[in-house]
Amino acid sequence: MILITDSGSTKCDWIALDNDGNQLFKSRTKGMNPAILTLEQLEDRINESSELIASKEKVEKIFFYGAGCGTEKPRLALQNLLENYFQQANEVVVKEDTAAAVYAAVGDRQVLFVF
Repeated sequence: MILITDSGSTKCDWIALDNDGNQLFKSRTKGMNPAILTLEQLEDRINESSELIASKEKVEKIFFYGAGCGTEKPRLALQNLLENYFQQANEVVVKEDTAAAVYAAVGDRQVLFVF
């Protein structure tokens, strides 16, 4: 299972896909900005979703794009939290939400961009 997440400070949208790209479920939690929330608050927000709780052992990849993930310390803190929560995940990518906007606009994750 693959999780793709788009998070701002107020809301966080999660979509789960199977390995063929078919949607399994969508979920929404409160925003997950690691620059302003503690690790405990972030984990509490994941636990708001019964779908995420039920799927935590099935997730193999996570692509998290969110506010507050543009600097190293909060980005790594959130990445570590996700790796510990979804322990079966062998790939966890955490990037600033602007990266998702560029990927969506250009359609290519290989694009190099500079702000």
